[in-house]
Amino acid sequence: MINLTTSDLTTLGLLIGVLFASYLILRSVVFPIIKRGASKTTTYIDDLFLDKKFLNRVSYVFVLVFYNFLIATPQFNLDIFNTEISTRISSSLLTLFVGLTLLEMLNVLNKVSENIDSLRNKPIKGYVQIVKIALNSFIFIIIFAIITGQPVSYYISGLGALTAVLLLVFQDTILSFIASVQIGQNNIINNGDWIEVPEYGADGDVIDIALHTVKVQNWDKTITTIPTSKIVTTSVKNWRGMSEYGGRRIKRSVSIDISSVKFMEQKDIDKLMEIPSVNKYLSEKIEDIDKFNASIDENKEKRRLTNLGTLRAYLINYLKNHDGLNTDSMTLLVRQLSPTAVGVPLELYTFTNTTDWVEYEGIQSDIFDHIFAVLPKFGLRAFQEGTVEAAAARGLPITESEI
Repeated sequence: MINLTTSDLTTLGLLIGVLFASYLILRSVVFPIIKRGASKTTTYIDDLFLDKKFLNRVSYVFVLVFYNFLIATPQFNLDIFNTEISTRISSSLLTLFVGLTLLEMLNVLNKVSENIDSLRNKPIKGYVQIVKIALNSFIFIIIFAIITGQPVSYYISGLGALTAVLLLVFQDTILSFIASVQIGQNNIINNGDWIEVPEYGADGDVIDIALHTVKVQNWDKTITTIPTSKIVTTSVKNWRGMSEYGGRRIKRSVSIDISSVKFMEQKDIDKLMEIPSVNKYLSEKIEDIDKFNASIDENKEKRRLTNLGTLRAYLINYLKNHDGLNTDSMTLLVRQLSPTAVGVPLELYTFTNTTDWVEYEGIQSDIFDHIFAVLPKFGLRAFQEGTVEAAAARGLPITESEI
């Protein structure tokens, strides 16, 4: 047992006062000066000094280092500091706070990476977490070795015998780390990507890519958490290509009542010739049909214009001149699909010149509003189950103008 004299107690109190004063100077004078200097620069590295938690950990490390320096001097070299227990405790605390400082530095570096364009969309957080797991393990081993008085190599060599157990315990972590590497190398998903993962009911933006989980904020603002390892083993639909392409696809059809499809009479043609956007098509088509009919025998079936074919030509011209579509560099189709029990589908396949969801839905709705409104001009009807179709099948009046 060590007996402390009055002189020793005075020296111990002075030591505590010096250490406490150094801590206050760091927090109240030195760190604020560093923060002001760091805030005036445009680099990212010095932003480390702006993080309060990181600076707090650094201050503890400095105090412990300063403590070890002071107790080595003759003025503060007391017998109580030269015991095995005291040495182990101080070494353990220094190791702990150095480790905590490094862990906090990793957190700050992860935050800084979010402001660097080349790293912003990379799964840096997953890599940071695996480094933190390894660092935590080494900190624990070093502290345990200091407390027990055994060399660190003694415990590290013993890990070989525990490899099978460690693989079993850290199985999910290992799989997640491998998946994180594959996600980063193959650029499968990035933060901010719109993805769909049907197996987990996820449909929304990626908001976080961590070591073990990927978080997706769905369009209803709920959060779906997906194991990182599942991203590379399950079906994931990434809409990033659509966003980068600059246009969003419209692939939608209108079912035309087959009973309304017919050959056009001259009066129908004359009426449609008044529409500028279809006038040129009709003139060229009529000329082509007349040449063909004049070149065949009278006994053969002659070609005639149909109202459905004329509508397709009208819609192609209409879509080419639509301000909300990109038809110059992207596919444009107006095609007829196989007839079904609910009519003949007339499908539009085109791309908008925006990827914004609200604008996209507005453009798509405007186009189909126009299609439904223009169908009667061509003598066509959209298929609709009920009395309208029953009346059409019997040749009965459909609208007030036909009564």
